[in-house]
This record gives sequence, C-alpha cells and structure tokens, in this order.
Amino acid sequence: MAAPNIRGLVNLTPDALDLPIYRIYALDRFKVLVATATDALVHPTKWDDPFENFMLARTEVDDPTSGSRIPLKNLADDWYGLCWSLTAESDAMWRIYSSSGASRGVKVRTTIRKLFDNLRAVGPPEWPQQFFVGRIRYVTEAELDRLMAGLSFADVAAGGQGTGFAELLCLKRDTFIHENEVRLIFQDMDLPDPRRPRLGAGGVMKYALDPHAVFEEVVLDPRLDDTTFLAMQSDLQAAGCGLPIRKSSLYDVPHYVIRIE
Repeated sequence: MAAPNIRGLVNLTPDALDLPIYRIYALDRFKVLVATATDALVHPTKWDDPFENFMLARTEVDDPTSGSRIPLKNLADDWYGLCWSLTAESDAMWRIYSSSGASRGVKVRTTIRKLFDNLRAVGPPEWPQQFFVGRIRYVTEAELDRLMAGLSFADVAAGGQGTGFAELLCLKRDTFIHENEVRLIFQDMDLPDPRRPRLGAGGVMKYALDPHAVFEEVVLDPRLDDTTFLAMQSDLQAAGCGLPIRKSSLYDVPHYVIRIE
C-alpha cells in the first residue's frame, strides 16, 4: 500500500527507495535512449503477460441501478508503465531479454529513488497523484480470482487518486516471480486546470531521462566472447555512452585449490 509520507509508493516503504534496481534494454533501444536522453513508459497491452492488464481491459462494473455492466476498458488508456528488477544477476533474464544482434541486451543499474524522482519531474507538484512506483506482488490465479470477486469499483477508485488502480497494476501471476519486479507507473490524464493534454500517444509515453544522471553502470551479456564484448563496448561509447561498461561475470568459472588429504 502507499506509504503515508511519500506519495505514490505501492508495496514499498521509504527505506527501500535506495535499493539498487536493474533493467535490460535491447542494444538499439538503449542507443536511442543515450542519443535522445529520452525513455518511455508503455501501455499495459504491450506488457509481456496478457494477464497484467486484466483489471482494466477485461473487467466490468456491475451497475444494479441500470442493470447493465460498464466496461473499464477505456480506463486502460490512462495508464503506462515500465518494468525493472531487484535481481542483479539472473540467467533467465539474460536469456529472455538478450538475444542476438540489435536485440542483444544492455543492462543498467540505478536505484528506485533515482528512477522515481526522474519520472516525477515530468510534471509540476500539483500532479503527485499521477506517479507511482510499486513492487510487484506475485499471486496465484486462484488468489486473483478471489481478489477480484471481493472488489468493488468504490474500493479501487476510493479518493480519486489512482492508487487503487496502481495497486492492481502491481499484481502478477506467481509464474513470473523470478523477475522480482518493480514497476514505474504513470496515470495519463487530460487535465483542465492548469491545462495539460495527455502526454502519451500510440501506447507510448516518452519522457526525459538523462542516462548519465540516472544510471550508474552498463553491464553486457555474460555469454559474449571478448571480441564481441569489446566491439559492443566501443559501439556504445561511440553512441555517446559515458557510463562504466563491463561484462557480466555470471558465467565466470571460479578457481579452487583443495588439500591432498
């Protein structure tokens, strides 16, 4: 639930904000980020797990007054997010998110605080209810069924601050628990006073992010041979990346010496 003294935290306490956090970008995508100092949050329909936008895209509100069911699908257009992980090294994550060529992975490290502070800089102080960062709560499908059966629209929309919807966007099936995910979330609204149109378009919300101010290091795929690593390192440096760049040591073989008896 949201912390009382820092707005927008979901399943996180304030002392967790300085935890390191990681994301693997495709090589070409990361080079664009460096060149433009711009990152993007994406619509839930673009997330990997089709269950993740279930609460908006496939949920209806039962209205006893009219006897009809009102779809929440239109509300899904208001939400954008980006997935990060608290896990520093994972064989599964490299294999899933780092394939060959332009899709080769580039992992970056930062902290939850740096990411969230940078996202909130998108808007002035009167917008705090639109920005969230949440640790994913992993549940079984049976738990999801029980949760949704016990919810009302009033429960989710209480206070009009978006927190209830953000909490639902921080639920995920336990088959993805290996991701150990933290999610940046933005509620995109057309605000009348002061006038501010929606920031997102085409399922993407772009926003300023200086990688040299927010990120701390770049780590390349542990499966790279030395020649390919050096070539990728040079490619990134030529693209303007001034961050420290190293190869993951995940597959480094340790050397042991044991006694003869």
